[in-house]
Amino acid sequence: MGVHATAPGRKAGERRGLSVPDTSFPDGFLWGTSSAAHQVEGDNRNNDWWEFEQQPGRIANGDTSEIACDHYHRYREDFSLLRELNQNAHRLSIEWSRIEPVEGEFDARQMRHYRDVLGELREQGIQPMLTLHHFTSPLWFTRRGGWRASGSPRAFLPFVRRVVDELGDLVSMWCTINEPSIYAVQGWLNGEFPPGHHGDIAALYRVSSNLRRAHELAYEVIKRRWPDSPVGLSHHKFLFMPATPKRRDRWAARTAQLVMDSWPVAPGRLRRIVEATSDYIGIAHYHVQLTAFDPRRPQEQFIRRFNMPGVQVSDMGWSADPQWMRLVLNELKTLGKPVYITENGLGTMDDERRRRYLVDVLSNVQLAIQDGVDVRGYFHWTNMDNFEWGRGYQVRFGLIEVDRKTLERTIKPSGRLYSRIAKANAVLTD
Repeated sequence: MGVHATAPGRKAGERRGLSVPDTSFPDGFLWGTSSAAHQVEGDNRNNDWWEFEQQPGRIANGDTSEIACDHYHRYREDFSLLRELNQNAHRLSIEWSRIEPVEGEFDARQMRHYRDVLGELREQGIQPMLTLHHFTSPLWFTRRGGWRASGSPRAFLPFVRRVVDELGDLVSMWCTINEPSIYAVQGWLNGEFPPGHHGDIAALYRVSSNLRRAHELAYEVIKRRWPDSPVGLSHHKFLFMPATPKRRDRWAARTAQLVMDSWPVAPGRLRRIVEATSDYIGIAHYHVQLTAFDPRRPQEQFIRRFNMPGVQVSDMGWSADPQWMRLVLNELKTLGKPVYITENGLGTMDDERRRRYLVDVLSNVQLAIQDGVDVRGYFHWTNMDNFEWGRGYQVRFGLIEVDRKTLERTIKPSGRLYSRIAKANAVLTD
């Protein structure tokens, strides 16, 4: 049931002795998109994000996930569109608060729903990568202290076991935790995610440590039940570069990168998240910023972050330069594991920009493969415009437009381009 690809660098047709263009990808390459249950399903009212959305000023324009994309009811239509886009894989998450609405109580009806969802993906010829935690937690869990509480990793396990036992036969790949550093930083340092705290460094590392333990425990549970299923996590690589060659700016870049790339493994000791126990490395990459030491910013750890001059800025407000994807991927080469790009895309209302970005970033993925990085799949964020957390519906990453009044789906030109790229298994410009 695992996902397999040929040796890195092997191109389609190579075994037949045919010449192939440099833009082709390895045989068996996965072409997909990523999504998160809370961002697309609608009516997830029993988790911390729904409660957070009800607080005035938390979400742009007062948007909520009440309807989202109504994917909970329209998943068959949505997966049919994925097949139309020639996708052979899709990364999705399962909503913990639906499966275990009360601690220790599991909803069989919701489990049947997710069996239908995963079964429909397989019927469409699309391999599911299932994420167990994508930023949302049940209210009973957060009432106990959430991921800051010492018992949180163990509290996560009954949900994991139930999903693994009842859905595992339909899952091709597992992603335990989505972007643990983003979750911790946004929730306890920047205040943009629940619980909305600011500057709590101690809590940030406590949360990160608990997420690490939760990943390790979930990995063991999955491998005992499904030993041949690849298991990993998705790490968000927000790349920081020094603003100048000065030592203090290089320190600022290293420090900012350390916070985003590491989690505690023992008192006083950090390790890179990508070095966690896993069968593959999942990497999400979107943005790059410059960093400079600034003694006037103690509340920001004396680090000033700003965008690169002359580089396009996404609607998220950060530099989005596709050339850095190659560097991000090459950093993983020494780990000697398969790599899946679990998220990448451009948040913009201008779909022509998205088309250009898509070609440029995939060209850099191809260059990384030629460098010897064992990249086996690319999951574009996202398949359709959805509820973008604190940004509401004002930032759009989708290859498919969703009319906010009618919820009608329309494939964008960028989606059509991605479809042709997936079908050709090669970078195409048009």
